[in-house]
Amino acid sequence: MLDSEARLLLDLMNKAVEDGRPKLSSLPHAVGRTAVDKMSEDSEANPPDVASVHDGAFAGPGGEIRFRRYRPLGAPAGALPTLIYYHGGGFVIGNIETHDSTCRRLANKSRCQVISIDYRLAPEHPFPAPIDDGIAAFRHIRDNAASFEADPKRLAVGGDSAGGAVAAVVCQSCRSAGEKMPAFQMLIYPATDSSRQSASRREFAKGYFLEKDLIDWFWNAYAPAGTDLKDLRLSPLLAADFAGLPPAFVLTAGFDPLRDEGRAYANRLIDAGVKTTYVNYPGTIHGFFSLTRFLQQGIKANDEAAGVLAAFFGT
Repeated sequence: MLDSEARLLLDLMNKAVEDGRPKLSSLPHAVGRTAVDKMSEDSEANPPDVASVHDGAFAGPGGEIRFRRYRPLGAPAGALPTLIYYHGGGFVIGNIETHDSTCRRLANKSRCQVISIDYRLAPEHPFPAPIDDGIAAFRHIRDNAASFEADPKRLAVGGDSAGGAVAAVVCQSCRSAGEKMPAFQMLIYPATDSSRQSASRREFAKGYFLEKDLIDWFWNAYAPAGTDLKDLRLSPLLAADFAGLPPAFVLTAGFDPLRDEGRAYANRLIDAGVKTTYVNYPGTIHGFFSLTRFLQQGIKANDEAAGVLAAFFGT
């Protein structure tokens, strides 16, 4: 059953459309991005204080990659275990600001540093540009850990939705290349299979925030016609072998079109012997992890994800 907070939020969204607010999927991508990014910022709970925040940039495959680095309250001096975080937004919307409060909470609750990555977005930069930036960001931080006050042996990657997909692909790509992988992966309702329609994609195609027309709006911008949807960078669930991937925390939402592919990804990890914590929040919707001003389940999920990260790194 959909919980009361999620139902109220969906009703408010529907009322706004009835009152004349255009649906995101009806807008040009650049116009929709500006409007929704501001709404996303406003949908996060008030940002908690952290010990320090540092904005910067480094060279990426298509220009500078911006980042924001958060050190948690009470952190000791020196290098910290670090979560490299990729925001959600269908590879079209979202940025450092839209997930600022979430990253601050994750940092404080996990007692780990969080580095939020501002990767390139479609349609200006379609597939594989966001993935390329995500991989490049991990490699740069891994190989220059001291300059980020990060412990190179305790680097995690994570993200929500599109960002969860980036994190999963980073792990698979590093393993395939035979290079040092992240120590841990935090996958929040990740998009893991673009090649087919799961049961949850069909069941929740309308009425639960991430509707099919919105998914199509994202996808038409991100993956141009003719793109091979079985490419593992678009559908990491299709990888032949999951053995040797980093330990994982995988979270899904009960009324989310991406629920089944997130659960399937967790199952593939478990079946391959990868230590994996899977949790489903049954009464809520896609996006709840960052809709924390409206959904207390999001706060709870932030804290649970941070707690698993803290337990893994012993912080």
